[in-house]
Amino acid sequence: MGMTSGKQKTRRRIHFLFLPLSFFLVEVFAFLFLSLNTEEFRLAQLWPLAFGALWAAILSGFVRLFPAKAGRVVYGILYFVAAIYAAVQTGYFYLFSEMMWLSDFRYASEGSDYFSVLLSYPIGWWLGLAALAVQGIVILVKFPRWKQKWSTGIAAAAVAIAASVGAACLPQMVFLQDGDIRYASSDYGRVQSAEAAYDNMFNAHRLYQVCGLYQTLEKDIYKNGIYPLTPSYAAAQKAGKAEINAYFAGRTVGGDNEMTGLLEGKNVVLVLMESMDDWMIGEYTPTLERLMSEGISFTHFYTPGYGGIRTFNSEFCMNTGSFLSSQGGYAFDYITNTYRQSLASLLTQEGYSAKTFHYNDPSFYSRGVFSPAMGYSEYVCYGDYIGADEEDLLYDDQLLFDNPGLNAEFFREGQPTLNFIITRSAHLSYKYNEVLSYWALKKYPEFRGLTGNEETDCAYLKAKLVDDLFARLLQELEDKGQLDNTVIIGVTDHYTYGYKDEASLYALSGVDDALLLEKTPCFIWSADLQPMKVDKTLNTSDLLPTMLNLLGVDSPYDYIGRDAFDPTYEGYALFSDGSWISGDIAYDAGTKRVLSITGGEAEASSETLDAMAQKVQQFVRINNLILDTDYYKDNTAAN
Repeated sequence: MGMTSGKQKTRRRIHFLFLPLSFFLVEVFAFLFLSLNTEEFRLAQLWPLAFGALWAAILSGFVRLFPAKAGRVVYGILYFVAAIYAAVQTGYFYLFSEMMWLSDFRYASEGSDYFSVLLSYPIGWWLGLAALAVQGIVILVKFPRWKQKWSTGIAAAAVAIAASVGAACLPQMVFLQDGDIRYASSDYGRVQSAEAAYDNMFNAHRLYQVCGLYQTLEKDIYKNGIYPLTPSYAAAQKAGKAEINAYFAGRTVGGDNEMTGLLEGKNVVLVLMESMDDWMIGEYTPTLERLMSEGISFTHFYTPGYGGIRTFNSEFCMNTGSFLSSQGGYAFDYITNTYRQSLASLLTQEGYSAKTFHYNDPSFYSRGVFSPAMGYSEYVCYGDYIGADEEDLLYDDQLLFDNPGLNAEFFREGQPTLNFIITRSAHLSYKYNEVLSYWALKKYPEFRGLTGNEETDCAYLKAKLVDDLFARLLQELEDKGQLDNTVIIGVTDHYTYGYKDEASLYALSGVDDALLLEKTPCFIWSADLQPMKVDKTLNTSDLLPTMLNLLGVDSPYDYIGRDAFDPTYEGYALFSDGSWISGDIAYDAGTKRVLSITGGEAEASSETLDAMAQKVQQFVRINNLILDTDYYKDNTAAN
């Protein structure tokens, strides 16, 4: 009886080879959602699987070095960390077509209000996650037993070491594909190359395409966690600042122009119009249409995403002049940086009072500490001005003016003011039963069924709420006699990426490529401005130097962006993945298509592609170095 029981117990154990197989299947799951393109399958897409196989051997060999009981624990930790990492990366990629760095994971809790978006994920993704979870649990329950011997330990170590050497050498094999790039000997070729992605780590998804999930994670841990602790880091900081100085010194920058000081001394209301896409401006937003037609309308303004956080990336950039690091630095890592070059800091020196206004908790995106770091005297949270039973009031951005306490914070007397408003209304998701849409439909029931597309109905409905805020702002300014002495700046953080009907989104935006979706509204209005359309291609980093020029603030700092009215600036939008838009053409690094911004394919000379590739590479690198070196702490060179 005892022998039978022992045999049954033995049969319940699985073979050790299930361990590397399980690690490999995590890579396969990631591959299916991060790399596989069935419409244009290429053998180069398979490299992540090769790296995944090597890492499966490395991790399994490492587990085998431990006694069986300890090995079970080590395996469980490694496997479920890998599975969770794969789940988060694939889920994020499905929504944003981008991957995150590890540091961006700290923002995961700040997306908890939008968990309803998960309902739109494909069933295959959910089934894959379930399979990974079941696989891990089964292996832990039926974990193999082994007796620890020095010979098997040496064999396990040899396998792990050999696989590690293979993972270190395999990138050289991947780099061979760079020879197939048409302009491989040029700057264009180098920027698009697998080697550049692997060495520079300028984009997480591009890195994954080169070396797979596990090696992307390993490089992220070393580059962003371990390397900053090494002695060579200080030397790199010094070299980085010298490189930035050389970059700025090599640019041709114009001085004052006909727009300099045109709005000097006016109160400033800067409004971040959350998710307010250009196609949402129209019939249902008469106030915004009026402001754009009466003021300065930037008709080709793009909001590139750097780092893993779209909203705070743009918010940070319009205030400081730099995008978040594309190399994965967590925004809070830069909280101790010096932001004397920011809009709020410079205007405060001019005698302004500066405050930020938003409905959300100060801990969200760490705004409660970041706003003061960027020069604002206070982050004003609407929730602090209402009772515990009045949370429904937070659905309406007009609470800023409805609430006497908030109204008094906004209309401060005795000095000019900078008020930075972050709206809520147009944010995802675009479903009738989403909490904000549900509330808004009670106010504007005519939007239900308006277009025959639920997402479009809700997007237009939410745009109406944003328009209501601007209408109310104008009325409040007029009532308080401040309309003629105020400049209103409206800028969007990103396009409506939460709109899941891709075909409809392309049609509404009037484009045929994902890159061109990035065009968003941006305008500057003041009662005494002459109507003007600026058709130059611009990006978020151009807004701060443009605002400073109009306000007549003589900043002593260089910025990665440029004044929109500088005649020496040709205008462009540059993206961390190597894409770019300039004038009438664009280059999508993801599809390797040269596009016309009016639709369809376009042509560009090899010289143009070379020049723009170099410009993108320099721009992204200098932007990252500005943050990584805390450049503005010691540098005050005038433009």
